Order: sequence, then structure tokens, then C-alpha cells
Amino acid sequence: MKWSKWLKDDTKGANEKLGLFAIYCWRFGWKQGHRGNKYSTIQLKLASVRWYHRRHRDKVLVTSPSMELLLRGIKRMSDPVLKKQPVTPAFLRLLYRRLDFARPHDSLLWGSVLLGYFFLLRRSEFLRIGSQRTAYCLQTSDAFFSNPEGVRTTYGSASSVTIGLAGSKNDQYGRCAWRTMHVSGDALLCPRQALRHLLLARRALGCGTHPYLCAELKAEEVAQDFKDLAASIGVPKRNYSTHSIRIGGATSLSSGAADSLSIKLLGRWMNDCFGEYPVQTAKSTVGLSSKMVVTN
Repeated sequence: MKWSKWLKDDTKGANEKLGLFAIYCWRFGWKQGHRGNKYSTIQLKLASVRWYHRRHRDKVLVTSPSMELLLRGIKRMSDPVLKKQPVTPAFLRLLYRRLDFARPHDSLLWGSVLLGYFFLLRRSEFLRIGSQRTAYCLQTSDAFFSNPEGVRTTYGSASSVTIGLAGSKNDQYGRCAWRTMHVSGDALLCPRQALRHLLLARRALGCGTHPYLCAELKAEEVAQDFKDLAASIGVPKRNYSTHSIRIGGATSLSSGAADSLSIKLLGRWMNDCFGEYPVQTAKSTVGLSSKMVVTN
């Protein structure tokens, strides 16, 4: 098109070009496959354009009413976002049977997944993503066995696990958040067992002094194990990713009648958007129909 990469001060002209860019992304995308982008992806691309103009040109791009109408149309005609399925306790038990615990790597993966499940961790908070790692990724020094009050202790006398996160993607000020989860009473699915698996696997892999708790475990490896397990039980692989861990923890808490404030605080959500995460399970609706036929 031979356009300048910078938009001019003319609001109408700038919005016309942004609109054409949005339409092109919706129709063709920006890769060789020429598959159109969804509304959410287009929004991210437009936000990037606006940010670069604000950062490098000291210019705020104002969205015109016609641009808003165009984006509403794109949203209406875009396919709905496929929501990932939660990792359930049953799914975790199947994963446990599938792993080979004679291999330290599998023990590392198991402990990491369990820890992410119980603490509702985002993948960036405990895993490597490709070759990158966030500054707030969970560090070894910030995870320990603890007593009922959250005070550090040994594995043998521990009744809980405490972790500290030095920030998150929705925490731009680096406020450290400490969270404690107590033993579950389950011999397999338990936060204390999760940390034990992690520490033993690190020692066996020769990375006992690694600064990050989950060492070099990649998000892609975890996601692939989930997809392989899903395929083996006859469900679509695309329904599972590392995000399924966080969704699964929130769903289990919701099904277990945990109050919304506890879920919000444990997951470190800054607003009430966490309500979109839990998936309603069959177990969570037990007794609802009887409540609907009670005569006042």
C-alpha cells in the first residue's frame, strides 16, 4: 500500500486507515495461511498501533463513531472464542497414570501441574514460554513447606505449602502476593505432594540450585501432554492448553462451594472477570432443581 507507518493528526483519515487495516485483518489475517483474524486478535493489533503512536509520536489516536460501528460488525461476524476445558481431578489422575515417574522430567511436570492447579497459576507465573521467562516467574526461594500459619518448616511436619509471586501480568507495580494452600487429604492430589515431587525431580535432574522452581519446564511441553492425553480419551486436543490448569482450579473451587472472594484472592484477579473462568459441572447443579419447585 506504500502508506507511512505513522498516522497523521487528521482523525477521520487516521480512522479510515485503521478501519481498512481492521478489515484486511478480518478477511485475510497477516500470515501465509491467509486466514482471517478474530475480533479479539484485531483488537490487540489496533491497541498495539495506538500504543506505538502514543509512545513514539506522543499522539493519542481517537476512535471515531464509524470505527466503533465497524468493530461491532466485525465482532458480530467473527466466530465465537473457543473456551478451553478445565483440567479436572479425574483428568489429573489420568495424567498421573500416563506419566513415567522413573523419569525425573515427568515428576517435574507432575509437580508443576499440581502446583499450578492448586494455586490457580498463569503459565507465565511458573513455566518457560518458548525461550522466554517473565520477571515474575515463581522462584525457588519463594516456595516452601509451611505450618498452618504459613511459617516455613520441613516436609515431615508441614501441613501446607506457601508460595510468593513477585507480580503478574495484571500487576504492573510488582506487589508481592503470598498464598498458602493446606494439605488436601488426598494421597495423590495435594499441594504438599506437588512441591515434594518438584524438589525431588530437580535434585535428580541436577538442577537443585536452579533459581526458578519449575526449572526449564516449558509451557509447550505441558500443553502437548494435555493434548496427547485428551486425544487418547477421545476428546478434541484443541480444548486443552496450559490455561486449562487455571480454569480447572477455579472450576473445582466453584463446584466445591468455595465463596467467590476466596477464588478471587487465590487467583489474584484484580476485578470480577474471574467469573468467566469456572465451567459449570454436573456436580455443581445437584439440588438446584429441588430449590426451583419449593413453594414459598
